[in-house]
Amino acid sequence: MHKLKNFLPQSKILTIAIAAAAIILIISCQKKPSDMENITDTSIPEVLDTAENEQIQYSSTEEYNEDPLTDKNIVNILLIGQDKRSGEEENSRSDSMIIATVNKKNNSVKLISLMRDMYVNIPDYGYNKINAAYAFGGMDLLDKTVENNFLVNIDGCVEVDFSGFEKIIDKIGGVDIELNKDEAYYLSKVSGLKLTEGKNRLNGEIALEYARIRYIGNNDYERTERQRNVLVSVFNEVKASNLKTLIDLANDIMPLITTNLTNTQILGLVTRVVLMDVSDIGTYRIPADGTFTPDTIYDMSVLVPDLTANRELLKEYMGY
Repeated sequence: MHKLKNFLPQSKILTIAIAAAAIILIISCQKKPSDMENITDTSIPEVLDTAENEQIQYSSTEEYNEDPLTDKNIVNILLIGQDKRSGEEENSRSDSMIIATVNKKNNSVKLISLMRDMYVNIPDYGYNKINAAYAFGGMDLLDKTVENNFLVNIDGCVEVDFSGFEKIIDKIGGVDIELNKDEAYYLSKVSGLKLTEGKNRLNGEIALEYARIRYIGNNDYERTERQRNVLVSVFNEVKASNLKTLIDLANDIMPLITTNLTNTQILGLVTRVVLMDVSDIGTYRIPADGTFTPDTIYDMSVLVPDLTANRELLKEYMGY
């Protein structure tokens, strides 16, 4: 598992997030506005551990008054799941890419999967699968690749690797997932558990297996749907939690994720969604059906997207 990168000063790093489920902790803080009055109150848990075991102190309201995302009606956070196991040093390709969109205009939250086999132009590297951008240049290059190809703004990124994903799911006590017959059979076989068709409680290890199933159903298309199912299940799991519980959970998951968002931005998003009172999440996929062509290029199986059509759809999903 990679260590938290210090994109920002230690006093400015706060991530109530999970990147394969990071933003869900943010959008799950659905309390009435008065509950937010305690967010800088020293009577609640005030510290979050950093990767270096230092502590971040909630000290004064001034720290949260200036949020560069506050005036934006639409905020897009790119969630990145790394195709890497604990102990691997180099960046590998991003296994999942989901844009979480918080829209203040229509009080909505959307999860939009980006298919990893999309064949796009990666700045300074030429055409390749979109998930190669992360291997070439980490979250910054992947961010730039998404923006350049789809002409939308990405306001921040959150990433997690496989090990972190498992631990985060376990931290919340597992997730409820509706399995079809084939999924239940496959997961029972790989786990040794007796899973059945219908709703099952999955721990972190099995939830990861579920999210990565590719050869049951419609290959990677259903795979991205499973990833969104996990995020929605996390949302449902923690949406009734109070602010203190969410902050305690943030302490636990802090070392497991990497982000370029500041605490001010995170808290601003929390406040925004609380006021929106989001109760459901819309889920989508890019490229959409009928807007791409499967092909083989340089011995790679790829999806060549109709960028014009998908740019329009992506903006429609986001609510622009």
